[in-house]
Amino acid sequence: MSVHHSLVSSLSKRPARLALAAALSLLLAVTAGCSQQPRTTMQTMQPKVGEASTAKTEIATLEAQSQQDPDNAELLYKLSLAYILDVEKTKSAASRDLAIKNLQKILKLIPSNTATLKLLYNLYYEDVAAGKDNAFAKATDIFNQLPAKTRSDVNAPSLGVFLNRYLAQQKAGKKNLPELYRPLLDAIKEQPTSDKAYIQLAKMYREENYYPLALATLKLGEEQITSSKGLYEAIANTYEARAQADGCSYEKSSQLSDAIHYYQQAVPLAPKDASIHFALSRLYLDQNLYQLALHESSILTELEPSAENIAFSAQNYSVIGNEQKAHTLLEQAKEKGLATSDSAYHEIYMNSGDWMKAALSFTEYLQAKQDMSVYDLIKADIISQQADMDFSKLTPQKKLVFNSEWEEAVHAYWTDKMTRAQLEQTAKNRCERTEYFFYSGYRDYRSGKTAAAKANFSAALEQNTYRFIERPLARHFLHGINTQ
Repeated sequence: MSVHHSLVSSLSKRPARLALAAALSLLLAVTAGCSQQPRTTMQTMQPKVGEASTAKTEIATLEAQSQQDPDNAELLYKLSLAYILDVEKTKSAASRDLAIKNLQKILKLIPSNTATLKLLYNLYYEDVAAGKDNAFAKATDIFNQLPAKTRSDVNAPSLGVFLNRYLAQQKAGKKNLPELYRPLLDAIKEQPTSDKAYIQLAKMYREENYYPLALATLKLGEEQITSSKGLYEAIANTYEARAQADGCSYEKSSQLSDAIHYYQQAVPLAPKDASIHFALSRLYLDQNLYQLALHESSILTELEPSAENIAFSAQNYSVIGNEQKAHTLLEQAKEKGLATSDSAYHEIYMNSGDWMKAALSFTEYLQAKQDMSVYDLIKADIISQQADMDFSKLTPQKKLVFNSEWEEAVHAYWTDKMTRAQLEQTAKNRCERTEYFFYSGYRDYRSGKTAAAKANFSAALEQNTYRFIERPLARHFLHGINTQ
């Protein structure tokens, strides 16, 4: 029932961390020549995309003018753009070949013209991604002629090779990672000041749990690039993932601090990127820097005042015990259209001991789910006991899903198939011990063993797992015991 489990549905609605996830899409987005055209010394005019007949007429007119004046580079450039626009609209192979032919004519007239080289390179890059013969050699030749600044604006030739192999593997349903690593490593050599290959390669290393390699790759990129929001965000993501991979990120405080550092580096480069402020809010709370966490969630809701983001901010206030602010924000989220099945409702009501509202909202939450976790099952039991409401007709209809051996052990203990001593032996870290102490304490509480309940609830708090829902719940039950 920790935040790492029970809040996952609500967290998934928050702004996505784009740095790693967007890397592949950046490669898939093959640059469109005309739309990416930089300024050039030639006086150019972008042709308008009209009806097919208008485009064909324009091409015919430009062809006729070019035949009359075959060495007019400006006419050839306009004609090339017209053919490229036709390719974008009709996928015509003939128009593509004619665009390339005319761009090559321009380069004979004006060697090394940057605008022309870039258009031609983009066409060749598409051929590399499509796996056409000799395309890589042609693209590499043009790429090497581009000025350094322009090379950083396009995809390196080897990224096209990577894209081609990646899509082929996807289609075949077979994964051959070494075949994908090689072109990404080559792309880094070809384009050391572009973040794309570093981010994509690190993403793949991370997916295979090669965290040292992922970080080494990104740090290499950091040495070359000092102004990439995506790179800093990718490094932060990797530190977070590495901390979580060991089972309990709270025991990897230095890695969480490193993640915070790199998210902070990204903020000046993209101050209005809501996903970064969302990530910082979570991490600050994990480090018990709750004022900073609340500040970041406030920025998040200012940037994107969605129902889900306001509910996230409400949950932050709830876990630190500011019930009034949490309820105020929850009402604002509700007015914004927060789904009645959102977990924020019942968790905030649980934390504050408003059990009837928790029961009503948990019913809607459960009805919206196809499967349920062991933490949902435990919440159902606790809410039903505290609110005197029966969920027995709902819970058997759901498939129970386990994500780890620990969750299986928790379920065994909760259903009396494992002893308390056995669960205690199974708990290996602070996260698991938080749950062990809370569940043990709750059982003691229900059995009237007040002293034992207080000891276990206090022990749960001492684990300092700041975003676990067991923490405010332990605080709530302790308060109830102390005021009896």
